[in-house]
Amino acid sequence: MNYRVSPDRPLTTAASFFPAEEQIRLQAELATILSGRLSMGPRVKRFEDEFAGFCGVSGAVAFPNCTSALEAALQALGVNSQDEVLVPVETFAATGMAVHLAGARPVVTEISGATFNMDFADALNRVTPGTKGAIVVHFGGLISPEFPEFVEEMHRRGLFVVEDAAHAPGAELGSRRSGSFGDAGCFSFYPTKVMTTGEGGMLVSNREHVLLAARSLQSRGLDLESPAERYIRPGRNNRFTEIAAALGLSQLKCLPAFLARRRAIARFYDERLGENGFWRPLRSPAACLSSCWRYVVIPEGHMDRVRLKQALAADEISVDWAYDPPLHLQPVFRQLFHTSPGMLPYSEALLSRHICLPMHALLLEQDAEYVLDRLRYHTSVLAASP
Repeated sequence: MNYRVSPDRPLTTAASFFPAEEQIRLQAELATILSGRLSMGPRVKRFEDEFAGFCGVSGAVAFPNCTSALEAALQALGVNSQDEVLVPVETFAATGMAVHLAGARPVVTEISGATFNMDFADALNRVTPGTKGAIVVHFGGLISPEFPEFVEEMHRRGLFVVEDAAHAPGAELGSRRSGSFGDAGCFSFYPTKVMTTGEGGMLVSNREHVLLAARSLQSRGLDLESPAERYIRPGRNNRFTEIAAALGLSQLKCLPAFLARRRAIARFYDERLGENGFWRPLRSPAACLSSCWRYVVIPEGHMDRVRLKQALAADEISVDWAYDPPLHLQPVFRQLFHTSPGMLPYSEALLSRHICLPMHALLLEQDAEYVLDRLRYHTSVLAASP
C-alpha cells in the first residue's frame, strides 16, 4: 500500500496529545499560575470536582500518581499488616507494591482469557480468613461484565473492592463509568495513559469515610478538623500542583474526543482482524464500552513475538506486551513473597503470547490499515520460517 508513517501520528502503543488550541490556552494560563498559588489551589479543587462528576461519584481526591492513590485507598479501608488483598496477575508492579506499602500481602490471582481482567471465580477461591478485599484492574480499559456481581459478592462477605482504573477513565459498563462500582477507584494520568497530567493520579469514591481519609492522606495524614496543624495518621506528601491540575482540566475536556477516536480505531482493528484467522482480538463485551488504552491480539498458533516485534520495528511500527514479567514474577515480589513460575499456569501461558498493537488518540484508519497490512505480512513470513 502507498503509505508513509507520519511523525505527527507515531505508530506506537501510547502517545500523549494536547490539541494546538489547548496548548495555546495552557501557555496563557501558565502566566496566571506562576503569579499565584502553585500547589493545592483552585484548579486542583476544580479538577477533583469535575473528575468526580465525570465518573458519577460523590467525590475525588487528586494524588501525585496512581500508586499513591491506591495506597491511600487501602489505608482508608483499614488495611493492616495482618491482611491479604487479592490482585490480578496482569497489572503493573505498582498495584502489588501499593498493597505491600500499605502493610498487607498481595495474593495474586489468575486472569480471564476473555477480558485479561481478574478471574473472579479463581479470586473467590483464594479468599481466606485473612482476606481484607481485592484490587480489580480494568485492564486495557475494559470493565468485565461480571464485575458488579463480584463486587456484590465481596460486599456480602464483608470485603472491599478497589478499582485500579489506571487504564480506564471513561470506560463504561451499562450506564455506569469506571470508578463508580467499588469502594474506591484509582486513576493514572501518566503520559502513556488515556489522559495525562505528566505525573498524576486520582482517587474517587461514593464512601464519605474513604474520601475523608484520602483527603487527610493527601497532606501527610493531616487532621482536617483541627484548626492547628495536627497529624492523626502516618502519611506522605501527596499534594497536587496547579500546573498539573490545569493540564488535567484540559485533558478532561478533550477526553470524550480521545475516547471516540480510540474506539473508532479499535472497531477498525476488530473488523479487519475478523477477516484473519490467525490473530484473535481481545474484543470488548457488548455491555462494555472500553476506554481502549491497549488493543490486545492473541495468536491462534505459535508465533515468536520477539522476532515479530523486531520485524515490525523495521516498518516503524511499535508493538509490545504488558506486562513482562507478570506481577508475581517481578524480582521484588519473588524476593518478598517467594512466588515462582508455575504458580498461575493459565495466565503465564496466555501472557507469554499476546501482543498490543498501536493505539492512541492521534491514529487514523490509514495508520491502522498499514499496521494490519504489515502484521499480516510478517506473520506469514515468520509462520513459514523454522
